[in-house]
Amino acid sequence: MPVREATEEGGCERLVERMDVALHALCQPLTVLQCRLALGELIGEPDAMRGAINEALAECARLNARVRTMREMLQQAMQKNTDERVR
Repeated sequence: MPVREATEEGGCERLVERMDVALHALCQPLTVLQCRLALGELIGEPDAMRGAINEALAECARLNARVRTMREMLQQAMQKNTDERVR
């Protein structure tokens, strides 16, 4: 079931607000990820690149956690919608 259909009835505004906050929270780690890699490339030394990659991997873990949270929000909204339709 598409997310749009799952959120058409009640709770759509709340879901949109929660998703907006979650998407905004992705911006900072994405920027950090990009900057770390760019700095490592700019310096061009193997140790700098290795450090940049390690830090970028940490940011990727943060991003994955936030995306997981967003998926959970959508799944909860879809389950709530399904539950309401069954009633």
